[in-house]
Amino acid sequence: SSAASDVYKRQFNVFFQGNGKTHRFIGGVASNFLPGSSQGAMGNVLTNYNDRWTPENPSEDVFYPRLSYGANTNNSQNSTWWLRNMSMLRLKNIEVGYSFSKKTLLPNFIQSARIFIAGSNLLQFSKFKMWDPELDTPNGQCYPITKSVSLGLNVSF
Repeated sequence: SSAASDVYKRQFNVFFQGNGKTHRFIGGVASNFLPGSSQGAMGNVLTNYNDRWTPENPSEDVFYPRLSYGANTNNSQNSTWWLRNMSMLRLKNIEVGYSFSKKTLLPNFIQSARIFIAGSNLLQFSKFKMWDPELDTPNGQCYPITKSVSLGLNVSF
């Protein structure tokens, strides 16, 4: 048993969480998602507001349909135009730790010691980039999932 107390241990734990074949309609009539749809009274204007159809830019490969100032229900009806792939893979938890051997400690004073670093929600892989695809929202107006990092030391006397 004294040989067992002289052993040190390295630990590495990782947990991924994800989903596939997940789609969601973004926008919608009541979401104030389209720039100008509430005449500037509500909602956020996203940085991609220029990525829209115009007579000068009649491309079908744009983010927004033809925008207008004020309500235009033709632009905000659920259709495949607004259907987005929300599949994702998230590094949910990761922990790296090291338990010191009894030889490296003060054997008459410290029984065990371990140092570690842990993190939550540090990485996410998804084709959808506007907001966290795990949030159940059509317009991104929710608190995002928080990231955290912890550093710890466990000592037993």
